Amino acid sequence: MRARKYTKKIELWQTTKVVDGFGGNGITTELITSTWCEIITLDKLYRDTDFGVTDTANTIVIRLRKRNDLTYNSLNQFFKYRGEKYLFQGTPINVGFEDREIQITLTRESVRGVNDISPIGGDVFPYTFPYQLA
Repeated sequence: MRARKYTKKIELWQTTKVVDGFGGNGITTELITSTWCEIITLDKLYRDTDFGVTDTANTIVIRLRKRNDLTYNSLNQFFKYRGEKYLFQGTPINVGFEDREIQITLTRESVRGVNDISPIGGDVFPYTFPYQLA
């Protein structure tokens, strides 16, 4: 293993249920840990079809030290890197079967945006200037 290989800081978060005080439950996210990792960005030539990754634009691969105190769960855990939320794509891979390093493929969470903005009332330009000059 090369010295100073892990140069990026990444955070592992988990969504949990909390009691809201009114007889129900709410959902919150909590930071589990932050750790150093190596981030590998995928180019257009690299396609990891074993995990169903065909679009590499929003996909990164991270390598980090295996920790015995962490159990990775793709159902309610996610990573954050530079403020972006990344979801698990598959399961962690034990690199070289040496129990020293793991590799995880992550996909950035899609952000839903507005593609087309149109006024609510239809064409509002005629109502912009109610007084027309003669």
